Amino acid sequence: MKKNSLLCAVVGLFSLVSQAQDKRPNILLIISDQHSGKIMSQTGYPYLETPGIDKLASEGVTFTRSYCTYPVCVASRASIMTGMMPSKSHADLTIFPAIGTTMKNAGYETAYFGKWHVSNSKIGKVADWHGFEAYKDEHDDSKTEKMTIDFLNEKHDKPFFLVTSFLNPHDCCELARNISGLGDNYHDGPVEERMDVNQCPPLPANFAIPPDETEGFYCRRTPDSTDVVQFGKHPVKYWGETEWRQYMYGYDRLVEKMDNHILNVVNKLEIQGLLENTIIFYTSDHGDGHASHQWNQKMNFYEESVNVPFIISWKGQTKSGVIDSKTLTSSGLDLYPTICKIAGIELDEKLPGKDLSSNFLKNAKASGENRNYIVSEINQSAKDEDNGGRNLFVGRMVVSERYKYFLFDGGENPEQLFDLAKDPGELRPVANLPEYKEQLLAHRQMLKDWIKETSDPFPIDKIQ
Repeated sequence: MKKNSLLCAVVGLFSLVSQAQDKRPNILLIISDQHSGKIMSQTGYPYLETPGIDKLASEGVTFTRSYCTYPVCVASRASIMTGMMPSKSHADLTIFPAIGTTMKNAGYETAYFGKWHVSNSKIGKVADWHGFEAYKDEHDDSKTEKMTIDFLNEKHDKPFFLVTSFLNPHDCCELARNISGLGDNYHDGPVEERMDVNQCPPLPANFAIPPDETEGFYCRRTPDSTDVVQFGKHPVKYWGETEWRQYMYGYDRLVEKMDNHILNVVNKLEIQGLLENTIIFYTSDHGDGHASHQWNQKMNFYEESVNVPFIISWKGQTKSGVIDSKTLTSSGLDLYPTICKIAGIELDEKLPGKDLSSNFLKNAKASGENRNYIVSEINQSAKDEDNGGRNLFVGRMVVSERYKYFLFDGGENPEQLFDLAKDPGELRPVANLPEYKEQLLAHRQMLKDWIKETSDPFPIDKIQ
C-alpha cells in the first residue's frame, strides 16, 4: 500500500513538472550562411527588401554590434553548437555538451533541419552527441523550409527547440564563380548574374584596400587563375566595377531568397497562433565582403565579414522594434547561455558567453554585465612561394565600443587598430599614430586579459 502511494506521488510530481515545462516557450533558432550584418532593410540598406527579417525585428531587438567567433562556416557553427570559441570547439566537438542535448535533457523536443557543416562532423555520425531527435542535413533552402513547416504542423506534447539552418546567401560563392566563367550550380535557384550595371548598387564607400594591410588578409587576396584552389574561392582578380556591382546585386537577391523562407516560417507560426509562445533567434555564421575592400567571401576581420545579424523576437515578451547599437554581442558564445536561460536551465559556469535576456525582455531588470569587448579568431593559410609549402597565420580580433584591434602571430604589418567612430569603413589604420598610443596599449591588454581568462592558445608573447 505504501509502495503504491509512493508511486502515485512520484507520478503526480512528474505530471506537475511536465505541466510546468509545457508552459515554457518554444524556441526557434534560424541560422543563415554568409549574411553580412548590415545587408538588410532593417538596418537601412536600401537595395533590397527583407520583410521576413523585418517582421521578426518589429517584435524584437536587433543587435547591430554582434560578431561571429570566426568568419568561416565550420568553426563558427562549432561555436554555436557548443557555446565555446573555435580554438577549443572546432578540433573536438564532443568534449563539450551540445546545445541540442542540453535542451533535450531539459524536456524539449529537438529538431535540426538545413545546413549542418559543424566543424568536420557529419550530422548522422554525431547524433548521440548533438541531441536532435529529428534532423536532416539539407542545402536546398526550399526543402529546409518545407521540413520546418512540416514539423510545425505536427502535434507537440512538449515545447520544442527547433533549428532551421538556411544555406543562402552563401550561394554568392557560386555567383562569383559564374561571373568569372568558372561555372557552378545554385542550391535554391539562380539569380541574375549579368544585370544591367545601372540597376546594380553602387560600389561601397570602402571599396579601396587599406594601406599596409596585414599579411593575414592579403595573403588570400586576389589569387590569379594559376592558384586553382584559392581562385575558385576568390575569383575576382580580373573584375572591374561592372562585375563587382553585379556581384552585389546578385548577393542581395540571394538574401531576399533566404528572407522569403524566413517570412513563410514566421507566417506559419502566426497562423498557428504560436508567435506568442515561441521565441525566435536569427543570426548568421559569418558575413561576406560584399565588395568592401575589394573582397568577396569571408576570412577576414573587416566588418562586412565578421559582423552578423542578431535578432531576438518573442511577440509580447521582447522589447519591440528596438535597434540596439551599443551592446557588444557574440552570437556564437551568447546564444547557448541565453537559450538556456529562456528554457529555465541552470547555466553552465564554463560557458564564456553572456545571457542576454535582460537586454531584450520587456520587464527584465538591467544586469549591468555588458562586456567591454568581443574577441574573434582566424587561422589563415597561404602559399609559401619560397618553399613550395603553406604558411599559417593565426589571428585574434578585439572589438570594443569604438575601436577594432587585431593581431596575427606573423607576417607583415601583423598588428592593426581602427577607429570605428571616425573610420567605420576601416580604411585608415591608426596603430602607428602617436595620438592612438593609449588605445593601442589598452587593446593589447584586453587581448592579454582574454588569453589569460579563457586559456586561449594564442601566443601571448606576440603581444608587445
